[in-house]
Amino acid sequence: MRKILLFAGILFLLSTELSQAQDDAFRYLDSFEKKYLGLKDYIVDVNVHFDIEALKAPDMQAKLYFKSPDKMKLDSKRIFFFPKEGGFFNPIQFQRKDFEARLVEHLIYEGRKAVKLRLIPINTDTFNKSSVLTVDVERNLIREIKILPSEGREITAVIEYGFFDGFDLPVHINLQLNIPPSEPGGKEFQFGQGGKRMSGKVEITYSNYKVNSGLSDEIFTEKDFLGSKTRPR
Repeated sequence: MRKILLFAGILFLLSTELSQAQDDAFRYLDSFEKKYLGLKDYIVDVNVHFDIEALKAPDMQAKLYFKSPDKMKLDSKRIFFFPKEGGFFNPIQFQRKDFEARLVEHLIYEGRKAVKLRLIPINTDTFNKSSVLTVDVERNLIREIKILPSEGREITAVIEYGFFDGFDLPVHINLQLNIPPSEPGGKEFQFGQGGKRMSGKVEITYSNYKVNSGLSDEIFTEKDFLGSKTRPR
């Protein structure tokens, strides 16, 4: 009986410590999300520059429309390849209901206090990749998103911000890619080409922000919903 009680006590302590660790990690993301509570929508011009051997493409331009919490569309006059994975800014994409969070380390990032957090999907049917985020805790900004190697793919996004109408919003995202060839008939990254490994970088520049302009739901179609990753809580 004593052994059973001792084992139960150990389990209770471990679960309590795990819960506390989760809270400690998520409080950084809670602060980041709280920073953008007033961000209802934005419109921005996007320029994408590809420096990838397997993808020969000129710079591409589009207008991006985002409405919180789960709508995004791109408007371009021609075919537009846009790397949504790491290249798109949504301040509520990392939530407690979707991920477990672990504090990896404290560090200094470009002269400011920062932390690294590892996020592990709770439901792998919805999310199948873990990520490591570097969060500037002085400004409450996610500066890097590293998608951990999954099926041979590696993606790291480095984000620079500018200040627009009361909000810090991305002005530049540098994506470092190392993506394996597509499986026949499969879907690989947003612009993958079967038979070729995608290695290199993508430079995404955002300009001419219009914030909280009152975008109507009517401009979005069903395919413009980002899905369960950003559904309302």
